[in-house]
Amino acid sequence: MEKYVKILESLDPAQKIAFLGKILQNSAELQSQFINYFTNNQKGKPFKPINFNEVVVAEAAACKDALEAIDLEETDYDRWDNRHDRYYEEWEIAQEVAEEEINDMFDSFSDEYIDLLSKGELNVMMAKLTGLLIACYEADIDDPNDNLGDQQQELLTGCFSRIADSIGIVINKTILNSDAVVSTFKDIVQCFERGEANTFDTKVHDMLIQSLLKNNPESCSEIYSEFNAEKSAIGLFPLSYMQATRNGNPASWELEAVKLSPGHVAIAKELLEFEAGNNTLEFYRNAKKLFPVFSRELVEIISETIDDTFDIQFAKEVLSYKVMKDRNIDDYTRLAKLFSVTEKESYLTILEKSYSHEFYIQVLESEGMFQRILQFARTADVLLSEYLYIMRPIVHVYPSECLAIAEKKVRQYLDQHMSRDSYRYAAQLIKLVSSDEQNIAAVNKLIGDLCLQYSRRSAMKDEFRKQGILK
Repeated sequence: MEKYVKILESLDPAQKIAFLGKILQNSAELQSQFINYFTNNQKGKPFKPINFNEVVVAEAAACKDALEAIDLEETDYDRWDNRHDRYYEEWEIAQEVAEEEINDMFDSFSDEYIDLLSKGELNVMMAKLTGLLIACYEADIDDPNDNLGDQQQELLTGCFSRIADSIGIVINKTILNSDAVVSTFKDIVQCFERGEANTFDTKVHDMLIQSLLKNNPESCSEIYSEFNAEKSAIGLFPLSYMQATRNGNPASWELEAVKLSPGHVAIAKELLEFEAGNNTLEFYRNAKKLFPVFSRELVEIISETIDDTFDIQFAKEVLSYKVMKDRNIDDYTRLAKLFSVTEKESYLTILEKSYSHEFYIQVLESEGMFQRILQFARTADVLLSEYLYIMRPIVHVYPSECLAIAEKKVRQYLDQHMSRDSYRYAAQLIKLVSSDEQNIAAVNKLIGDLCLQYSRRSAMKDEFRKQGILK
């Protein structure tokens, strides 16, 4: 449970009213949301049932026809606007125009659906949205130049998801008739189980129903009963089921979340957030099961919650992953405290072979392993620019050695490269090794030798002057 919810539940009605009045007074945005929320109160309006599947079929056919009527073979360049004021290749313009044409059509769908929702016609809106979902899967748009790329991907993850996001915002501002929410839910379940949508993805509908239940909690008990009467619906709409359970049977919420969490990252995250503040032992039990499944999504909450000494092996597993993911030196310092000497050495070897040489050097610096950095500088096969961060920690520890490495690398590089970037990197590296007073005389000689050897490279001398190593 989030902290604000705990505080909210501890307040009496007078405290809540006082706080609401204060924040409304100081926020024009919240004032607007407040007005919209209660202006869109549909709770007392009569609800009209519909033949949900029939509307779905009709909308799917209409949207499919509309999408397939779009002609992307002949690009309408007149509608294109160079918003970023840069040069565009012809294929880029064609691609933008095609996307804009599709977006315009979906905007018209979105406007219609949001208008229906604002009027309280939740069932009609959700039926039409379901029809559009089907059309996105089934439409075959004439796109001979492949301006849309993967059509289905573009329509579903781009356009359709954008409409769903807009509807979700309106749901959060709307109080709906409880009968409408329950009836629409039943229609949706039937449509996805045995109706026209029975082979299609329920993810977007699940998120929208969840939002409906959050904003209309009085519907949860009845919908919880519907889930228990139609057990197969739980697998289709797991987020909605958990929301209905939270209000309809809160005592069983944690147990149900444990059952569903391995298949749904949102439920897994909510479960661990709840248990982090309420049940430490169960948090560890479930975190150890869920982390291998959703490592990237759960690493933050788990790493923030665990006591590193409570389960050291699990802490090392989580922190090792986090270090590799985020490359944060504080995470490494925390992890290193748990390592044995052998384990640390093995981990440093892994870091050395990873793609991030810069982080590896940061780790060695934090460990005070300057000799190891020097060895890496001598043997590493890296770009000239990378020697800047490699040798920066050791230039004052091993000045003569760094100078020798820098001179060798700069001479080799300038012998093979003649670009501005090459000259700039060479100048920066020479400047770095000259920062130790012991190297100044040798650096001046090196600069003189280079200017003599490459006397015609005016760009090189210019970069040397910019770095202040040549007057």
